[in-house]
Amino acid sequence: MNRPSLLFLTDLSNGSEDEDILMSNFLRRDFRVIICHPADCEELEDKADAIIIRNIWNEKEYGKPEPWYKRWRGKKLPIHDDLYVREGDYYSGAGETKDYLIWLTKNGFPVVPSIDDIKNLHDLPEADAYFIKPKDGFDAINARRISKTELLELNPQHYLIQPFVDFEYEISFYYLNKKLQYTLYAPDKTKRWDLVEFVPSERDIVFAQKFIDWNMQKYGIERIDACRLKNGDLSLIEITDQGGAYLSAQDLSEGLRNTFLENLSASIRKNCKI
Repeated sequence: MNRPSLLFLTDLSNGSEDEDILMSNFLRRDFRVIICHPADCEELEDKADAIIIRNIWNEKEYGKPEPWYKRWRGKKLPIHDDLYVREGDYYSGAGETKDYLIWLTKNGFPVVPSIDDIKNLHDLPEADAYFIKPKDGFDAINARRISKTELLELNPQHYLIQPFVDFEYEISFYYLNKKLQYTLYAPDKTKRWDLVEFVPSERDIVFAQKFIDWNMQKYGIERIDACRLKNGDLSLIEITDQGGAYLSAQDLSEGLRNTFLENLSASIRKNCKI
């Protein structure tokens, strides 16, 4: 039986190439995989049976992947993950605006409190230090900690403003098609990507599921990033969806990794209708 073609969009110079090579090699069991940089994919994207968006960002080359997203949405391509649901102000995907965090704050969700205007500083808990990050950025590029005095003097525009949170560790929940696949955490909070497998409590799962239920993505990968506060509660940092969520696949045991990749392959076939 002929294998369907899968256009695997990634940037192999962005430091995440080991994961993408691992994933693409696995997916070759079921697909004819064509690895391509998003800047070069326009001619190929109309011919592929399915497309998967992986780690396409590269801050040295371009600031965000949005130029391609607009074209892909317009064509209604057979893309994994679902790109076609949040056309409003609260897209939460890679390279998209982080305004959804402000909305979640205003609506009482358990998130790191977020505003985008120092005029609304009274809506945040009192803090000696703040954390600011670009609303349309990714991977913590140009994000930094500053004092309250610096914040007032800088008056940042198009940035999220958050109180600097002293937490125990960061934790990520990885979902596929709204189902939890695995959970990883960073025991040393100074080493965000030194991750190990984690068994979440029922309370932890209920926390993550709130955001999965809220998010309108119909299918695909969603990563819920949170921090464990000193009192034991979790607080959302970000949601990453619409492709490009780094999966830390190398940090998984072989059995868990293979199960996830098998589920991903089946999801591509089902949701891209091939």
